[in-house]
Amino acid sequence: MLERIGNGGMSLVYRARDITLNRLVAVKILKHQWAEDDEVVHRFDQEARAAASLVNRHIVQIYDVGREDPDIHYMVMELVAGETLRSKLDREPVLPIAEALDIADQVAQGLESAHAQKVVHRDIKPQNILIAEDGTVKVTDFGIAYAATSGTLVNTGSLLGTVQYLSPEQARGKIVGPQSDLYSLGIVLFEMLTGKLPFEADSPIGVAIKHLQDEAPEVTTLRPDIPGPVAKIVRRALSKDPAERYQTAQAMRQDIQRALDPEAPAVLPPPAAREAPKSPARKKRRWLPWAIAAAILVLVAGAGIAAFDHWIYTPVVTLPNVKGQSLTSAKTKLGRLGLTVSVTGKAPSPDLPRNYVLNEIPAAGTQIKAGQAVEVVVSTGPQQVSVPDLQGQDVFQAEQDLKTEKLKATIRYVKNSSPKGQVVRQSPQANANLAQGRSVTLWVSDGPPATVETMPDLEGLSVAQAASLLIAMNVSVGTPTPTYSTEPVNTIIDQSPEPYASLSSTSQVGVTVSQGPSPQSAHLPKNVSIASWQIPNSAAPKSVLKMVVTDSAGNEEVFYQQVNPGEQVENPVTWYGSQGQLTVFLNGQAQAPQPLAANGTPATPPSGTTPPS
Repeated sequence: MLERIGNGGMSLVYRARDITLNRLVAVKILKHQWAEDDEVVHRFDQEARAAASLVNRHIVQIYDVGREDPDIHYMVMELVAGETLRSKLDREPVLPIAEALDIADQVAQGLESAHAQKVVHRDIKPQNILIAEDGTVKVTDFGIAYAATSGTLVNTGSLLGTVQYLSPEQARGKIVGPQSDLYSLGIVLFEMLTGKLPFEADSPIGVAIKHLQDEAPEVTTLRPDIPGPVAKIVRRALSKDPAERYQTAQAMRQDIQRALDPEAPAVLPPPAAREAPKSPARKKRRWLPWAIAAAILVLVAGAGIAAFDHWIYTPVVTLPNVKGQSLTSAKTKLGRLGLTVSVTGKAPSPDLPRNYVLNEIPAAGTQIKAGQAVEVVVSTGPQQVSVPDLQGQDVFQAEQDLKTEKLKATIRYVKNSSPKGQVVRQSPQANANLAQGRSVTLWVSDGPPATVETMPDLEGLSVAQAASLLIAMNVSVGTPTPTYSTEPVNTIIDQSPEPYASLSSTSQVGVTVSQGPSPQSAHLPKNVSIASWQIPNSAAPKSVLKMVVTDSAGNEEVFYQQVNPGEQVENPVTWYGSQGQLTVFLNGQAQAPQPLAANGTPATPPSGTTPPS
């Protein structure tokens, strides 16, 4: 296995080397989430069986198919060096007429070979048409093909195939034949010539209904330089009635080759011979009106007059809108008008429950005779899909993966240590079944929580220690201010900004450094007291308390602390002399000073405060 080169809805495709034959091959592997789906596995195996029986230079060859372990289903096939027609049209939306016809001719050659083996592709679209570097065109992906003789996947009621290229009979869930592939090829040719699709709508069901009801626009209205014979090829390929289309790929190829080179010999008998069978039909149409008139006269003249009268006077009713109603309700509503209901198709819907009407044919408002059948397409309910594992992915990629599964994304950004934009959690979890159209909640990292650094408490540190601590915070220490203090010499006793303040706009901190006790202190008595303070209950949590003690000898002592409401704070202090004072600051607000008693004798505090010891 060398590298991944493709990612489809149900499978991955890798470039690989066959080490036995020493050749490059393509390996298609069924995605793990589909490996337990019996229908999908059957369809995957069916593609191998259908394509392996076909040998043609315009069909991608299948070399091998198998299974490893319980979950790995693989297919080895021819590696085509080139690009898909889809890629080419994305780059060049409108192709030269001759090039578009040549591509269609080569696709028709491949289909001719498949149809000869009773294999109908059922999903012809630009994504399944490969263009090799030498210009050879090959058809690939027979994943929903079936052998016409076996009737596999017929009348399942599901719309198999890409809706933009779906034939009307596929849209009805009917039996399809080679003419269905030629209709899809006609859509591809229309797109190559004009750069547009003939049928577009807001929903897949809307497109399918247009395949059933609307006539494709003339290619010449979108591109006037298209010759008449080319426009006729497209028109015939896109006929609603399979009987009016090309009956074989060979017949379509003849018209394509004549359009490319009118002088070239035909690959079929001359046009006159091909048109010969139509002559009797034209003759029949000349006498058909007379035959009808004669039959009417017989009805009027004979016993059939009552039936004829009933046919003439059958009431005309206006078809009501039954879209969005239950099938039972629709049958009742239409039955009151004398109309019958025929379920002609089923499709999943993210909005309507099972057996509710998605669309009706003819459209609401159409006048029809009572007794006629109204065709309806009903919902099979929201299609269940397996939720992909998105944890650890980038949010953009996660949204794309959900979109591929037709799921929505609800994004919630959270602070997380994971890289910004990475999915850190999802709900529902991976591999859970969820209806298409539903939402998967993704918790996406908005980056780690913003950390607001705060000023550390520098009390007791030397200036050098403080500078070393602050350098990592891009903060420097200013010129120290010396003061007398009972704290050790050259240690910091005060600072600005204060501890616990934000550093968001701080580049420098001012510090006050102890010079030791003042000289006068040596001749005064030494006192040791307990400075205490009761934090008010009204204070905010993590408030900043600053205690400043001064004495009559000129010494200063400072304490910082984070406190909570109701907390009792006590700090032992040393001071000299007969008079000392305690001043408290709570969150920068000064409280009333309190005297300190000499030799541990309590002083009389101001009213309403707790006396210091």
